[in-house]
Amino acid sequence: MPFKAGFYYSLHEGGKPDQKPVILIHGAGSSHLIWPAEIRRLVGHTVIALDLPGHGRSNGVGFQSVSDYTAAVTEFLAAMNIFKAAFVGHSLGGAIALQLALDFPQHVIGIGVLSTGANFNLPVELTNYLSSSSTAAAGYQILQARLACVDTPQTVVADGFKAMTSARPSVLYGDWLACSRFDLHDQAYQINVPAFVACGREDLLTPPAQAHFLSNSLPIARLDIIHGAGHLLPREQPVALAAGLKHFLDDLLAWHAHFPLRTEFPRETASVPRSKPSTRSE
Repeated sequence: MPFKAGFYYSLHEGGKPDQKPVILIHGAGSSHLIWPAEIRRLVGHTVIALDLPGHGRSNGVGFQSVSDYTAAVTEFLAAMNIFKAAFVGHSLGGAIALQLALDFPQHVIGIGVLSTGANFNLPVELTNYLSSSSTAAAGYQILQARLACVDTPQTVVADGFKAMTSARPSVLYGDWLACSRFDLHDQAYQINVPAFVACGREDLLTPPAQAHFLSNSLPIARLDIIHGAGHLLPREQPVALAAGLKHFLDDLLAWHAHFPLRTEFPRETASVPRSKPSTRSE
C-alpha cells in the first residue's frame, strides 16, 4: 500500500510525466473514498487522493485546526518531492486548500474549493454534541439532516453519511471543531491563485451565499452552483462536478505551462506553527 510521511494515498497516473499533479483532500470525518471514480481518475490528469492523518488508512492522529492539517500536507509534499500541485478539497479539505494557498503559495498552482466557504457558519450545538459520547448521537443527526438535498436517493445519502463519519468519534469532533474555528473572511482576497469554487444549490452546511462571497473575494475564481446537490456534492452530482473541475484544471495547466517552474522541493520552506499537543484529537 502507498504511504508517504504517514499518509495513505491513491494514485491515478493519467497526466503527462512533467505535468503538475492534482491532490484531493477529503472533508471532515472522511477519507479518500469520498471521491467518486469520475474525480479520482480524472481523464488527462495525475491525481493523488489523500487520507489525512488519523483518517482512513493513514497513520497519526487528527487535528483540531485547519492550519495543523495544512502543515501536515506540506510534509507529504516534501516526502513525495512535489514542489507544486493543484489542490482540490471538499468541505474541510476545501478549507485546507484555501489555507495552503494563503500560507504556502509557492506550492500551489491553483485550488478547487468544493462545499466550502471563507468560513463555516455551523450550528453551535454541532460541535457541542460531538464533543461527548453521551450526546454524539444528536450531533450525527444534525449532520445527517444537512448533508444532502431532498431529491438525493437514499442510498447515496446513506453511503455519503457513512463516508463522512468513518473516522473515530474524537477525530470527527476535532475535524468539525477545526471547521468552526476556520475563518478567512478578511483574508481571502490575498489568495492570488486561480480557484474553482463549486457548491450544491441545496447545501445546508455551506450554502450558495457563502460560495458567492468566496468567489467574489478571491482575485481569480470561477463559480459553479450545481443543481440537485447538497453538501455531499461529490457523491450527489459526480459527473457534473467532474466536468466543471476538469475544464478548470485543463485551463489551469495550459496557462501554467507558459511559466518556468522549479521541480525540486526546497531544502528549507516556510512553516506554520502547530497547535499545542492538547488540541489534537486522539
